[in-house]
Amino acid sequence: MRKFVWTMILFTALPVYGQQNYASISFGVSKPLGDYGLTGDLASNGYARTGGAIKFDAAYFPGSYLGIGGSFSFGSNYAIRDSLLQDMFAYVLENASSIDIPPDANITYGTGFWNYINLFIGPHYTVRASQRLYFDIRILAGISVLRPPDRELLVTFDGTEIHSAASHNKLTFGFTAGGGLRYKLNEGLALKLGIDMVQAPSRFEYNFDLFDQVAGDIPAISSDFWLTALEISVGMAYAF
Repeated sequence: MRKFVWTMILFTALPVYGQQNYASISFGVSKPLGDYGLTGDLASNGYARTGGAIKFDAAYFPGSYLGIGGSFSFGSNYAIRDSLLQDMFAYVLENASSIDIPPDANITYGTGFWNYINLFIGPHYTVRASQRLYFDIRILAGISVLRPPDRELLVTFDGTEIHSAASHNKLTFGFTAGGGLRYKLNEGLALKLGIDMVQAPSRFEYNFDLFDQVAGDIPAISSDFWLTALEISVGMAYAF
C-alpha cells in the first residue's frame, strides 16, 4: 500500500496534459498464480497452466486525473491434464472400498481448460506524462463467470462403471487491479500495454457416480480456492 501511495504522488507531480477518453482491444497471456496454478490437492488447487486472454477496455475522464473505467475480458487456461487425472483416479481407488478395480480396467479420461469471463467497472487513474505517453492505474470490480474443465473420468470393468465429472458454470464476484501505458501513434490511435491481476472465488464439486454391482457412491469433493491470474496484454486504443 505504501508503494502504491508513493506511485500516486509521483504521477501527480508529473506535468498535466488534457486527458482523452478511450476504448481499446488487447490480446495477451493469462498466467495462473497461487492455488489456481498448483497441483496435488483436488479440494484446493486449480491445476491450471498459462493460457490466453482477450480484453475490451474503456475509460471516461470528466476530470484531469480520475475517470471511470470499464473492462470486458475473456481468459482461458489449460488444465495440467496428467496431474489432475492421476489425482482423480487415486481418489477413486482410495474411496471405492466396496470394489476391487483390476489393473486391466478400461480407463477413459479427458480434460478441457478453464474459461472465465469478467465484466468490471471502477475508478481509473491516468496521468499524461507527455504529449504522447499516458500512464494508467485502475481498480475494477464486478461479475465473473467461471467454467472449470470438464474433468471427466470413466472406469469400466466386469459390468461395473465409475464416472466422474466436475460441476460447471459459476457466477461470482470478482475484481482486477493493474496498470499500464498508452503511447499515441497519432491523434486517434495509441499502442497499449497492460498488466492486470484478476481474482474471483472458485467453488465447484467433483461428483462420482457408480453403476452396477457397487454398494455405495464415492463421496463428492468440494473444491474451494481463488482463481488468480496475471494478465499481460498488448493492443490498440482509440481516443474519442
